[in-house]
Amino acid sequence: MKRLLLVLLLLSLASCGKSKAPAFDPSKVSLKQISERVYVLHGPNEIPNPQNRGFMNNPAFVIAGKGVIVIDPGSSRQVGDLVLAKIAELSPLPVIAVFNTHIHGDHWLGNQAIKEKYPRAVIYAHANMKTAAAGAGGQRWVDIMNRMTGGAAEGTKPVAPDLGVEHEETLKVGDRRFRIYHPGKAHTDGDLMIEVVEDKVLFLGDIVIVGRLGRIEDGQVKGNLAAIDMALKTSAVHFVPGHGPSNGRDHVLGYRRYLHTLYSEVRKHYERNPGDPQIKSKVLPALAPFKSWKDFDNEAGRHIGLTVRQVETEAF
Repeated sequence: MKRLLLVLLLLSLASCGKSKAPAFDPSKVSLKQISERVYVLHGPNEIPNPQNRGFMNNPAFVIAGKGVIVIDPGSSRQVGDLVLAKIAELSPLPVIAVFNTHIHGDHWLGNQAIKEKYPRAVIYAHANMKTAAAGAGGQRWVDIMNRMTGGAAEGTKPVAPDLGVEHEETLKVGDRRFRIYHPGKAHTDGDLMIEVVEDKVLFLGDIVIVGRLGRIEDGQVKGNLAAIDMALKTSAVHFVPGHGPSNGRDHVLGYRRYLHTLYSEVRKHYERNPGDPQIKSKVLPALAPFKSWKDFDNEAGRHIGLTVRQVETEAF
């Protein structure tokens, strides 16, 4: 976790600025209806920067009878306000619950906006994420978002989840059931996947990222593969990734192919020669089918190095 925060801080130096970013214009942000009751705002598939002002994940909401449930309300109070504005376009109902899929700040710092408008809304997350968000890491994520976006997250305060949930819990919220999956260490050690049972929709968090190489410092490739396999065994027919377009199983399988290729190639070359300094150059050609994905050139080598260390750990 500390390693990821340091990397993001270094990257953010190029994005610093003194001018305050303008407010979001909700009319310029489109909603995609995934099912009868589920809607997603697909953010730009890129890292936080002054142009996207930190809106780069996929906040979503479910209209559930007596209220609205939000999944991953975004990277700042401002993004959370955007989500609330889009909800108001479709429903006068209050937000009664929020789910945070993991600790990375682009997914949960929008909690503040929800709690300010709807203080009785209950925020759920895995216990590991809840603990991390309540600690010093919460403010560090605010600082990172401000630096990377040139101050677009100004005024944001970390609001940690209220309650922890565990694997295979099912919560009835409004007239919808939310089935919880915690696969163990995957993208992080506090990931949740959330299935809206009646709508056959599964929110994946960053266990799946579509069309871009994200950061994997806090996770485990082998565990991420197991988490994807768990997702594919659910009854869901609609899959919402943490970043990138929502779709059926094809996008999920595409990310699985990437991780499987990465892991299997690293393991193959490591087992042949554990001390081989050329593993990166030997694995990269196998990843060529994914070269068109965003941030491939920036992240592929890092992914290989991290996976080598994970395979080394598994060997002992």
